[in-house]
Amino acid sequence: MGVSSARKRIVLLVGVIVVAGGLAAWWILTAGRAANEGFDITDEGYYLLSYRWWDSTPLALTGVQYIYGPLFEWFGYDIVRLRLFRLLTVVVVHLLFGYSFMRWLRGRRPRMPATKLWELAGMAVILAAGGMCYGWLPQSPGYNDVVLLGALTLVSCVLWMATAVDRGQPVPFWLPVIAGLVIGLMVLAKWTSVVVIGLIVVAAVVVLAGQSWRAVARGILFAVGGLAVVALVVQLFVVRLNVAVPGIVTVNKFIAGTSYSPTELLQFYWSSGIKLLGKTLRAHGLLLLATALTVIARWRWLRIASAVLVLAALVLSVRRVVVDGGALGGSANTASYPVTLLAAVLVAVVAAAGALIAGKVGVTDCSRLSQENTRTWVILGLLVLLPLVQAFGTNTPLYTIGFNAFAAWAAVMIAVLTGIWATPIVARATLGLVLVGSLVATASIAYTGLFRYPYRSPDHSQLTAAATLPALKGLYLSPVTEQNYSRLAADLRPYTEPAGRPMLAFDKMAGLVLMLGGRPVGEAWIAPKERERTAAGIEHVCRDGRPWDPSRPPLIILNRPISDLEITALQACGLDFHADYGQLAPARETIGLQVWVPKAELSVRKPG
Repeated sequence: MGVSSARKRIVLLVGVIVVAGGLAAWWILTAGRAANEGFDITDEGYYLLSYRWWDSTPLALTGVQYIYGPLFEWFGYDIVRLRLFRLLTVVVVHLLFGYSFMRWLRGRRPRMPATKLWELAGMAVILAAGGMCYGWLPQSPGYNDVVLLGALTLVSCVLWMATAVDRGQPVPFWLPVIAGLVIGLMVLAKWTSVVVIGLIVVAAVVVLAGQSWRAVARGILFAVGGLAVVALVVQLFVVRLNVAVPGIVTVNKFIAGTSYSPTELLQFYWSSGIKLLGKTLRAHGLLLLATALTVIARWRWLRIASAVLVLAALVLSVRRVVVDGGALGGSANTASYPVTLLAAVLVAVVAAAGALIAGKVGVTDCSRLSQENTRTWVILGLLVLLPLVQAFGTNTPLYTIGFNAFAAWAAVMIAVLTGIWATPIVARATLGLVLVGSLVATASIAYTGLFRYPYRSPDHSQLTAAATLPALKGLYLSPVTEQNYSRLAADLRPYTEPAGRPMLAFDKMAGLVLMLGGRPVGEAWIAPKERERTAAGIEHVCRDGRPWDPSRPPLIILNRPISDLEITALQACGLDFHADYGQLAPARETIGLQVWVPKAELSVRKPG
């Protein structure tokens, strides 16, 4: 490589670091700024309520409360601190993944400059792509975070293993141990994570087999050891597994008859995925076609024509992104921005396929991609599949959760871009521009998802009132919301002090229970579409007697009339709703909610 060429590449790496680093800083600073803004009483309220009572409410869909619950307690039940902790974990894991990937890729790209700028550039790109974690979900961490960050950590371990194998070095024992530890946490957080774990384990076996089958056996042994350590620590210091596991199994049995079956889920994933692919091809098909042409173009006139076509396609694609809101975050846009992100990775896939085909037929020299070994293709295939597979188990389209792992696709785009360096400059420039464009879109999605369209919360400009309730300390809400919550808490104070009063809030109002200092009865999650599950949970906790002080039966809060299903469930706890409960006040006086209090207390206490 000539001196001039080396300098150009160093300048290019510096440029990548500046641009990608600036985009990463944009979403990171936005997430930090928004950490004290808004509060969602539905999903986020459910997470936090389960964390608040993590050691006394074993009836739960997953075991994520045993991971974040102790941390939430350690943070003094401070929501802002927990949100900032989530931000820290997102940044650290993406940096770890970025460094692991670039360290491994250096061995596959020997002509790249021998400077740490190489690793820093890739890390900046992957960190910028990590902004998708803030595209639309609540700011507080949940089981999706454990699975996503755990999957990226596991892939990082695989990449370190592959690097050692490529260099002819023994694989350090601590890599499979860490992998085992992470697997244990992922399974505890969400048992359906076994799907992505299985995929990553297969990739690890292929990588270790490149050294020897003895290395495979050794890796499995150490990973099992790490998994055993997690089980032992949880058993001794967090929660007894004979308490946690039955609680999780029980809830999953509750929903087994009403939720999707595995076959139905797969069909749903397939149909929604095909629909997304069709939308992407209609919106950006010309760009994909132009990309393929730039890679295989051999004659000068064809290369000029392909450059003109690419320019037109890029203009049309950018216009389509703007018109369709393809760079806007928030739950209302989860059907729009996936089109933008899928188009970006498809450009990389088309470029890679075109380069391989061109190399096979002798159109151009694409030696780096054509010389990749089986381990490399397994790893790249893993990264292509990872975003979708890590989301398996959701009852929404895979891409709504899966595209939060866009960093894996950013890594694939880096690998392809650096692997087609012998193709025409138009092809490389196209992929480079698409990669940068996807990072800009990611930063925009994160920014708008946090400030303009935050999850079930007013936008940033309306969150001006400091929360006065202790459970929401440090948060800013809209003035109306703050006034309503404070008034409801004041009306219920005679019945909620001391804290820990059992409460039932129908539907999707776990956050109200949290802010009123209450504790759930049965599951923390109560949803209108899963009333049978809620009723089963109430009956289950009363099977061996009432799980509360006889003088403090649960308060009942509804945003709808109570149904016969809930009344019957309460009877299993020895409570006759019509005979035992009275309404605190007309709903118009209790922020539109029906608040029911035991008549024995209602007759002697009046709201202040």
